[in-house]
Formats: sequence, structure tokens, C-alpha cells
Amino acid sequence: MGSNPLIELQKLGQSIWYDNIRRGLLTSGELKQMIDAGEVLGVTSNPAIFSKAIAGSTDYDEAMATVLRENPHADAEDLYEGLVIEDIQHTADLLSPIYERTNRLDGYVSVEVSPRLAHDTDGTIAEARRLFAAIDRPNLMVKVPATAEGLPAITRLIGEGRNVNVTLMFSLKDFGDVSEAYISGLEDLARSGGDLSKVASVASFFVSRVDTAVDKLLPEDSPLRGRIAIANAKAAFIRFKETYESERFRVLGKQGAHVQRLLWASTGVKNPQYRDVMYVEELIGPDTVSTVPPATLDAFRDHGLPKLSLSENLDEATRELEALKNLGVDLDAITRQLKDEGVDAFAKPFDSLMQTLAQKIECILAGEVSKQIFNLGRYAEVVESRQRSWAEANVARRIWRRDGTVWVPNPEDAARTSDLTDRLGWLTIPEVMHEDLDTLTNFADEMKDEAFGQVVLLGMGGSSLAPEVFMETFSNAPGYPSLIVLDSTHPASVKRVADAVDLAKTLFLVSSKSGGTLETLSFFRFFYKAVGAVKDEPGQNFVVITDPGSRLEVMAREKKLRRVFSSPPEVGGRYSALTDFGLVPAALIGMNLDALLDRAVTMVHSTDYCVPLGDNPGLALGAAMGELALAGRDKITFFSSPSIAAFPVWVEQLIAESTGKKGKGILPVVGERLAEPDRYGQDRFFVYLRMDGDDNANLDAGFDALEEAGHPVLRILLDEKEDLGAEFFRWEMATAAAGTVLGINPFDQPNVEAAKVKARESMTAFEKTGSLPADKPVVVEGDIEVYGGRDGASIDGRLADFLKQTNPGDYLALTAYVSRTDQTDAVLERIRLELRDRLKIATTVGYGPRFLHSTGQLHKGDGNKGLFIQITDKPDTDVAIPGERYTFGVLIAAQALGDYQVLAERKRRLIRFHIKGDVAKGLNQLEKAFLY
Repeated sequence: MGSNPLIELQKLGQSIWYDNIRRGLLTSGELKQMIDAGEVLGVTSNPAIFSKAIAGSTDYDEAMATVLRENPHADAEDLYEGLVIEDIQHTADLLSPIYERTNRLDGYVSVEVSPRLAHDTDGTIAEARRLFAAIDRPNLMVKVPATAEGLPAITRLIGEGRNVNVTLMFSLKDFGDVSEAYISGLEDLARSGGDLSKVASVASFFVSRVDTAVDKLLPEDSPLRGRIAIANAKAAFIRFKETYESERFRVLGKQGAHVQRLLWASTGVKNPQYRDVMYVEELIGPDTVSTVPPATLDAFRDHGLPKLSLSENLDEATRELEALKNLGVDLDAITRQLKDEGVDAFAKPFDSLMQTLAQKIECILAGEVSKQIFNLGRYAEVVESRQRSWAEANVARRIWRRDGTVWVPNPEDAARTSDLTDRLGWLTIPEVMHEDLDTLTNFADEMKDEAFGQVVLLGMGGSSLAPEVFMETFSNAPGYPSLIVLDSTHPASVKRVADAVDLAKTLFLVSSKSGGTLETLSFFRFFYKAVGAVKDEPGQNFVVITDPGSRLEVMAREKKLRRVFSSPPEVGGRYSALTDFGLVPAALIGMNLDALLDRAVTMVHSTDYCVPLGDNPGLALGAAMGELALAGRDKITFFSSPSIAAFPVWVEQLIAESTGKKGKGILPVVGERLAEPDRYGQDRFFVYLRMDGDDNANLDAGFDALEEAGHPVLRILLDEKEDLGAEFFRWEMATAAAGTVLGINPFDQPNVEAAKVKARESMTAFEKTGSLPADKPVVVEGDIEVYGGRDGASIDGRLADFLKQTNPGDYLALTAYVSRTDQTDAVLERIRLELRDRLKIATTVGYGPRFLHSTGQLHKGDGNKGLFIQITDKPDTDVAIPGERYTFGVLIAAQALGDYQVLAERKRRLIRFHIKGDVAKGLNQLEKAFLY
């Protein structure tokens, strides 16, 4: 085993402090392990960290309940302070040996004065004194912001011999002001006869936020992008050396004074195009501290390259700052704004936490139960056994450490497996995206100001499903454009969108993770030409969302499209709801992204390795999903309140594409109307997403009946629509966890490509011959042709023969390669319910090619439990794809044919109905056959 980069870094004179604290981290022993291993020499905290820890977990519920039993009148701030003091004291005790061993250089834990006091000098001083007295640990540092009002407080506190962590520093001016305040305080302490050697202080200089702000003002090809934050920090280091080598400080040094070490804060990387440890690697040097969040600590432990880098290329840093100035970018103005925003950034989560604590107080006093309520009946024991085995195997911790052996037990095989550990970026993406909210909201406001009336998203699967959920759930806010999602290659669907919008005033989002999605590129070619026919610069109507360096990104640069949003490549498509793929469209329709991501971050902290597995909502659900599937309950069936009815469609792709492989799979059943318990087989696991305030009376009664009949059930209780932010993460974690129960890799999709290959072969044949390959129908009745099975039977007879193949535990999938309308929805819904009730099996409906990017993987990769009824049509009119010899009509026909061929090759039970004439009449004819 190689050396630990975190240990090697600290040999170079820099200390690593951990920018994270929470009760579970302490009680689980995780923090102690990091300290004992020498990885962490100190801990920092702030109101945002405590907000996530307290609001985002059950870690503190028992402690709060104890306090409230003793004092039912305790308010939120009293409760908060008591919890914080306990955590800080515990952490200080863990760090005490380091404090002693390093002769008071390291071993500190920092706690911040209330962010409401950022502009109150006397209030800051009083609160700091109170915190020192209440916590009563010598290795405590109190954090004071580098505001104008904070500076005299720093001088006073240092002059009293107290340890201070000065926070929210962004500029050289900040450094100068803070070092003056510190040295002045030391001089006051010396005059009063105090012991200078017992005072420690750090100056927290924020890094990554500078790049986030500056990059927005630079051209996308500027060599200064991603460089200014490090250059700014190195400039501060130059000033640091000058200050603490001065004669003024030498006098204090002879009296035992320590330098005020530079502490690099905000070291998490926000831009997916940058190396994820760059703000640690490029700022390593003696007399400095780097405080790192969990994701950055894990990343540096895994692949950090420690070397003395801080003193390198100082001249280059100076040149970069001068080049920025020459471009007219005012770094001083940017850093002033960042400091103002930083104060608000700590105040907002603090205020939000006070509201959350007030609600928790009400819940605890009222005895309210968890928002995730299982009744697994006779399956509970095996699920609990799975949770115990996971606890013994440290599965939760290993997931968060991105350990591929959770899913592929052999370490060598895990290391070689693509789409595994390089697809776990979703674990931290809610926090990463929260840092980039200004970019998204500013862009949305810009588009709103330009009076774009509509947004059309061109994308498939993971690129389109979350945006569709957002639009159907939240709608567009007043003054913001509405959103249309185009994920069908049917000519009628393409034409319907083109006819519905004002092309010149429509913003098109071209969304593809790989950058090579055939449907998306075809949509783009069509609409780019259409917009070009009505305005001179069509590129200004197009925005690309893709992975860095993709074919689509290259094309966007060449065609000078308005904007490219690069999404983190380590987040797979179906896990990308909370990346730019979901959040750019959400911002454009005016959603409250702050609230959505707050809920997601809360769920992140509820599902981390510090939370006991029984209380961990994601892992508890994953254990249930996996064990129930192994027990034959592999049809997870969703019901939801009306206001969030769109959400399960997103979950459908996540579960089906993640679990349906290697002869295994969990089938998500979405949109099936709730029925009496006797309509269902013994292969169901029912989930009810219940929104408070909706008209839930019928759903409540029906779901109660399912529970009383002995089916395993889960209720998830939501208070408001923004809680969906938490649900995205809950189901991502649960699905990943279910994968380890099933023994599969939940991040690959080995069978998706097969249908694409067949479709491409058919289109190649079309380009050569002018027609697609075609089999002979076995039945022709009027405008309907039937493919599959024996010749000569009627439609009714052929269908009856087909359905006789049904076995208990099967499911039936209606896959319709037709244009989706209210009428087709209604007919397909009636057919599925008739078949469900008659056959007592689960039924699904999917429109092609959309479902190929969702349930298509499971259809081809599961244990052959599906019966497939494919419905195709001959479009009334066709639509050309610019630059291609084939049309949208040919494309969708080839996709249907490719899907059919792959299913047939895999010996699936399969029948196809092709409607040659009017689709509505053809579907009505089919409906009569199904209802015989």
C-alpha cells in the first residue's frame, strides 16, 4: 500500500484541518480515526456546516428530545447553542493531544460567532468571550469575520490572549487589515504583560470562490480561467512573508509570538473542468493551513500530489494578476462583493436552521414520526439483517469513500471496471451546485430580460426527465418562460413543437451528456436550420449542456452558440438531476433552486456514513429494495399525490437502467392506477409519495388497504414541492445501495448500446437501398399488421396466443413508437389496466424512443420476465433532418426495428402491431382486441 498523500503533505510544513463537524462524525469514531491516523490536525466549522449537520440528519434528535424533556420552553437558539457547544467540546478533546504535541501550533477547533454580529464590534467581542467561557477549552479558536467592524474585535480579543480564526478574507487589502489587527493585538497583549506564546491565530483566505466569480467575466478560452484564485493566494503569501519578516514582528517574535498562519479556505473545486484537488496541490507551503471539506479530503487522500508549490511561480502569479487588470476586470471590486456575499451566505443558513429547529421542536414535542415509514411485514427481518451486515462491512463509509468493491468485490476487478468509481460524483453534487447558484440564476435572469418566451429542451433520458419533472411540478414562475421537452423522434412530435413556438423568441437547450446522442443532434440540426430561417444569428438561441470536451461542446464553439454548460463527467446521466442537466432548465423557469438544493444537501447529510443504517433513509430504502427483489417482490410500484405525480417517471429510469442487468432487475411501475389489493400479484413493493395539503383521501384509503392486505409498503411524507430535492438524492443512494444487494454495478448500462447498433445498421441499409429491412407480417387486418408468431391467425387469436405465455411474476410492457397525445395516453392506459386486472401482472407504458433511455436496459438485461407489445405507425407526414439522407420518420422506424430485433435475439416474448393508417382508429381497433 502506498504512502498517504495527506501525511506526506504535512511533512512539507502545511497542516490539514477538516472543514466539517457533526454529531455522527464524533460518535461513530470517524473523526478520531482521521486524527489518530495523522490525516487531520484541526477542525473548522461555520453556521452552514452546523445547519447541514443538525437539519440534515437525525444525529441530534435524541439530544434535542432530552433537552426538551427537561425544558419544554427552550427556543431554537438555546437548543442550537447547546448542541454546538457539545460538539465543539468533544472535538477539542479529541484534538487535545495534537495541541500538546505541537506545542499549541495545531489541534484547534474553530467555532464562529453568530453571523448576525458581522457588523457589530461590541456584540462580537461579547459573544466571543461568552463562547470561550462556555466551551472552556484551551484549543478553541473563535472565528471572527474580516469586516470593518470585525477588525477592532480581532485586536481586542488577541489583546486579551484569545485564539482567533479570522474568516472571510478575499483580497490583499483584507490580508493587510487583518495582519495589522493581529499584530496590534499582540502589542496590546505585550504591554499588559501577557504571554504571547500562548496565543494562536490563523487568517482564513478564501480561494475557489474567487475563480468562480472571475471566470464568469473572462472569455471561455482565456488562459486566466481557473488561475486567478491561486495567483491571488500567492500574492497574499508574498505579503505574508514581508509582514512577518519585518522588524516590527521580529520584536514580538522574540517575546514568543507566533506568526498568524495563512489558512486556505474554500478549497473545494466548483468547476468540473478543473482538477478536483488543485486548490490544495498548488498552495502547499510552510506556515500555512489548508482546511478541506470531506470530498476534497477524500480526493487528496486518493490522488493528491504533495510538493512545495506555494513558493513556485510567484512571478507568474503577479503577471496573471496584472493581465487580469489589463482586461479591465476589477479584482478588488469582486473580492469586496464576495466578502459581502460571504456574510449573507453564513447568515442565511443560520436563519434557515433556526426555522428548522423550531419545526423540529414542534415535531419532538408532538411525538411526530419519521418521514420515511416502512411496513415490510415478514420481510422486515431479512432487511434488518442486511443492514447489520452492511454495518459490519462499513458499506456506508466505503460508498462515501468511493470504494468500488462495494459493488465489485475483487479489488483488481473493481479497479478495471469502467463506469464505477468514476461515476460517484453525485454523492457531493448538491453541495457543489449550491456554490454555483449565482451562475445559474444570473443566466436565467439574463434570458428572462431578453424576453425569451419559451424554452425547448432537446434531449433524452437523464438529460430530459428531471427538467420535465420540474416543469410539470412547479410550472414556470411569473415572468419566466415555460419549458417544453422534446424527447421523441416521431415526425408529428417534432412538428408539433416547431409549430407551437415562436422560433425567434425560443431558447433551445441542446442537452446530451456524451455529446453524441443521435436524437439530440438530429433535433439540433432541425431547429438550428429553422431558427436560421427567421434570424441572422441562430446560435444565440441555442445553449449546450454536455460533458467537458464532448463532440457537442466542440460543435457549440464552432457554431458560436450562446453558452456551454459543462457538467461533471463523474456523474452519470441518470444521476444528473441536480447537475446542470436538471438545474439549468429549472433556473430558466424561475424555480427556487436554493430551497431545492437545501433539501438535497439535508438528505446528503442524512445518508452519510455517520448515520446508523436503520436511520439512514437512502441505505435503509436500498436494503429494502434489494432484499425484496431477491424475495420476488421485484416490482416497485409508485403512487404519488397529484402535485408531484411527475416525479416517479424520473425514478423509473434511475431504477430500471441501474438494476436491470445480468439477469436481475427491479421493475419500477409508474402511472398504474391504484386498485383493490386482489388485483395485484405477490411480486409488488408499494411506495406512496404523499404531499401534505393535496387531496389524498382516496390514495390514503387505497394504500391503507394494500398495507392491511399484507403487501410491503413504504410511505414518504413531503411537506412542500421543494422536498423533491431530497427525494432525488434519497433514490439515487437507495438505488446504488440496492445494486450491492443484487450483485450488479448500478452505474453501467451494458445492453443499451445493442438497440442503437441495430438502428444504425438499419439506417445504413436505408441510405444504400432507400428502404429499411422488413419482415413479412403474420396477420393483416385492415390498417393493422401483426409481426411475431404463427401465420394466419386473426389479431384476436394472435394476441390470445401471445398472452397465454404469461407466468406469475411476469410484467407486460406496452412500448409505443407513436406520437404522444392525450388520446394515445388514454387508450394505452385503458389497455394496460385491462391487462393488469386480467393477468394479475404489473404493466408499464413507454413511448419510443424515449423509454429506450429508461426502461430499455431492463427489458434486455433482466431475467426475461417481460412480455413486450410494440406498437408502431406510419406517420402521416415526415420531417427532414438537415444534412442527413434519412428523415425523422425513418429514424424512429429504425429505432423501433432495432429494439424489436434485440428483444427477439434475447428470446423475449414479443409481438408487434403496426398501424398503417390513422393512428387513432388503429389504436381503437387494438383496444377492442385487448378488451375481448
